[in-house]
Amino acid sequence: MNINSMLVCVVLAGAAMSTVASAQSAPGAPPPAPPPVAAVHTLALTNSGGTVVSAVYVAPAGTLDFSDDLLGNQVASVGKTVHVKVQDPKATCVFDVQFLMADGATVTRKAVNVCQADSYTLTR
Repeated sequence: MNINSMLVCVVLAGAAMSTVASAQSAPGAPPPAPPPVAAVHTLALTNSGGTVVSAVYVAPAGTLDFSDDLLGNQVASVGKTVHVKVQDPKATCVFDVQFLMADGATVTRKAVNVCQADSYTLTR
């Protein structure tokens, strides 16, 4: 292979790479958004209901993929505030929150945005 043949190969390879690059991103299009950053939100839960809350679970809004009990060994007595950590691996911010009451009742609140507010008051 002579020098002219090698130059033609390099030029053709460069053109092919340029075509691939332009096919991947349209001219003038904004760059793709970066992936969401996982977060942990601290939520102050105030129990203004008439019954002790014995467990709190969260799930990404619209799913049934509820977490383990966020209260752990504590309870949310009537009139008290407890702080829980909500894991948000996809940075969606919106969760369904399920409260298990000491009397066995379950209360679910849909679409609680833990990014817009760092507290939530449960009234039953």
